[in-house]
Amino acid sequence: MQDGEGHLPAPALRFAAILLLIAIALPLRLHNLGGFVTLDEVTFWFERSQRFREAIRSGDYAATAISSHPGVTTMWLGAAGLWLRDSVAAAGWLPNLDYATQVLFYRLPAALVHTGAIVLGFWLLQRMLPFAIALLAAVLWATDPFVLAFSRILHVDGLMTSFATLSLLAACVYWQHRPQWGYLLLSAVCAGLAVLSKSPALVLLPIIAGMAILAAPATGNPVRHLLTTGAAWGGTFLLTLVVVYPAVWADPFGVYGWLRFGVAAEGAVPHMQGNFFLGQVVDTPGLLFYPVALALRTTPINLLGLLLLPLVWMRLEPLLGLTPAARRSLLVLVVFILLFTLAMSLFPKKFNRYLVMVFPAVNILAAVALSAAGAWLARLWPPAQPARLLPLGTAAIVALALFNAWWWHPYHVAAFNQALGGAPRGARTFVISWGEGMDQVATWLNQQPEITGVLIASTLRRPLQPYLVYGAQTTAAEQGVLPAQTGYVVIDVAAPQRERLRPPFDAFYERELPVHTVTIHGVEYAWIYHVPPPVDVLRNDQFGLPDAPLVLRGYSLAQAGTSALSVTLQWQLPSAARPQPEPLLFLHLLDAAGNRLAQADVPLLGDSLPLAAWYPRRTYTWTHPLPLPADLPPEPYWLAVGLYDPATLARLPVATSPPPDAPDAGGNALLLPVVVGTASAQEPTP
Repeated sequence: MQDGEGHLPAPALRFAAILLLIAIALPLRLHNLGGFVTLDEVTFWFERSQRFREAIRSGDYAATAISSHPGVTTMWLGAAGLWLRDSVAAAGWLPNLDYATQVLFYRLPAALVHTGAIVLGFWLLQRMLPFAIALLAAVLWATDPFVLAFSRILHVDGLMTSFATLSLLAACVYWQHRPQWGYLLLSAVCAGLAVLSKSPALVLLPIIAGMAILAAPATGNPVRHLLTTGAAWGGTFLLTLVVVYPAVWADPFGVYGWLRFGVAAEGAVPHMQGNFFLGQVVDTPGLLFYPVALALRTTPINLLGLLLLPLVWMRLEPLLGLTPAARRSLLVLVVFILLFTLAMSLFPKKFNRYLVMVFPAVNILAAVALSAAGAWLARLWPPAQPARLLPLGTAAIVALALFNAWWWHPYHVAAFNQALGGAPRGARTFVISWGEGMDQVATWLNQQPEITGVLIASTLRRPLQPYLVYGAQTTAAEQGVLPAQTGYVVIDVAAPQRERLRPPFDAFYERELPVHTVTIHGVEYAWIYHVPPPVDVLRNDQFGLPDAPLVLRGYSLAQAGTSALSVTLQWQLPSAARPQPEPLLFLHLLDAAGNRLAQADVPLLGDSLPLAAWYPRRTYTWTHPLPLPADLPPEPYWLAVGLYDPATLARLPVATSPPPDAPDAGGNALLLPVVVGTASAQEPTP
């Protein structure tokens, strides 16, 4: 028998497997750990971890009841990250504590716990399954992008997932394989930690109780067995809640109120910001939501395993040498997936990330099914081949799983099954954008020369602001108008998905061309729009050939005393194509008869920025002084604006025809009416 109940491999091989597992799981969870921050972390969990630590330090244990999730393990680990950060800083090892490094310290303890959970899970799986299958299951668990997404952040869903999976596996080992007290107590402790992470982990209680009841008749004294194990498991579970949650020490009824509120007020009402499912804005997605999420959040590998599972289920014993106990344990995982999916479907508040808790079980079942299918295929080959083919097939699956995990890195939360349409399909099905990509938005904005002198209006401020350079500021534009200093507008994809684009953002999305778009795996996650300084007159005049135009977006005219006319022009490149060579700008002041009274020939933006360095769709503003004759009478004139090739002096075409009453400016010039000789120079009112 090769089942995990009996013949374990040599300790050296098991140790090597653990090292391999750590070498796979740990870099995936630590690399670029502070690269971006999620909305929930920067809004809730970082600040809650600080409050939790201060409450512990001050002895105000009742104040550790901060969240209704309840998120206790999350706050403990966040507080541990703060302690580690402070210790390292005090040792002088952090001369430059930038925000990405701070995020890393917040997340590091949780990432280590998740890695440890996978190693412990592998140790438990060896008691249930053959060694090779247990290792494959642990590798699929470690490399699953959906699980990875919540193993790299400080959040409740990932910790609930790790602890609940360990609790379930330990319970399976105790009641199906090795009735040793250590497994029973481990299951209870992990169940307590899972519930302290997030209350939906309470679904473990009926499943584990069902295992105990079904296993009782085989013990010879069912009643005594149930009473003994129930008391031990339940007592350890409650003791874990009491020991780990300081608020229970000071205010147990208050803690109960928090948990009750978390179920009644959090899960029993739709999300306040609305939801999005299958391309439609909907407050309460129906029962189809989580089955679709289960399918789309799989990988091609574990989806194949799930599809093969019904085909190989009845042949697991002859193909893999599994015992009936092992198959019963696998059945428990199936029940867990179905029961949790059904339970979550009954709540009106739905997000696909709520289903992450079942995905370690999904990967375990997939590993078993793939191994069984491989064993069946190997039997079709000559007798000498299976010993070679099975390890090669397993190695290929591991390599593909590892490649898939790194392919989504670091935005594992954006991962959807490529075989079902990948990230684009996910974006058409669920609300996306949780902060991923805001680091790229900040990187682009930080490169803009004026970024510290303007405001950035954003629909997703909190994950963006920390990654901006010192001095750059964001605003939510909550009054419905852009502040006067606004230079850029950033819109994340979740806002239009939910149709929650309020003014002033609705004036930009799909109405203006963004200067930069952040794309993640083929999905547009954020759009950056440039907001130029206000001008008196808005225009849309095209200069140059159609395949490489320049557009005049607006202008202002103002007389500077009696000696000059201040001409402010706003230009834009509609695309990456631009006139070659770079044209010069001419400004001619004409009287009604077309006589040229003043002129200036200058670069478009002076000497500050050549046309080759312009960003497409960004508006560039520059003011040119046009000297005026000293004796110019105060009456209407015309300003001819045009571009020309400095080498040939040929003017670039202008798409706008001159007004009927305008004088002849020599062709290919935009003619603007202007009054000079007064306190101001503006386009006359018709």
